[in-house]
Amino acid sequence: DELRVCLSEKIQDGHGSWEPSMNAIVQNIIDQPNSVAAIQGTLRMSGLFAKKETADEDGSISCHRYVSFEDAPDPSKLVESMRVYTMFPQMPDPMPLPSASAEELRKEIESRDTRMEESGRDPHKDEYGRIFTHISTSNVSNTIHGVYFTLDATDLSGLDEVPALDLFSTKEIEREWVSLRDLNVLEEDGKTISTVDTKPTFISGFIVRQLVKEKVIPV
Repeated sequence: DELRVCLSEKIQDGHGSWEPSMNAIVQNIIDQPNSVAAIQGTLRMSGLFAKKETADEDGSISCHRYVSFEDAPDPSKLVESMRVYTMFPQMPDPMPLPSASAEELRKEIESRDTRMEESGRDPHKDEYGRIFTHISTSNVSNTIHGVYFTLDATDLSGLDEVPALDLFSTKEIEREWVSLRDLNVLEEDGKTISTVDTKPTFISGFIVRQLVKEKVIPV
């Protein structure tokens, strides 16, 4: 409910036509019954609330959670951390025909920069001023609106032991820690925002960059 109220306020306070329209689309999705399940699934997949067995001093086995529900983040704080980002791709113009061969598609993306320069097309934004977040392959790419919540687990003890889980919290997956440098979010110095297109390495790299720029993720 707090999330819905927050989005309603954003729609009212938005400037121009793009931002209120984006928030209205997101709010329409949030209003759907399965949106709650999607948020719950995201929290389950984090593994933070997964059960773990521990041996007591008397030799018995107790079942606890990595983070107890009593220590779970305040929902209002999660709402405060919400960010809505849009993945808006730079697509071919004109679009290749559906019958285009793999070789023709390869040539399209290799020559796109040159053709844009010759035609005067802005490689960074479309005619409405919307900034491209990544370079699309030679096909139709969806514009994706993502709702992101920040759950800071930096000071959580035993964080390395927390498993990554599937959507139903039934299958453990080995968690892999990858640096922001390896994801092309930051330059090698670990401080400067990289300008390399992150899509080939990390589809959400643009989002993480924005979180770094807004100091949600400290570096």
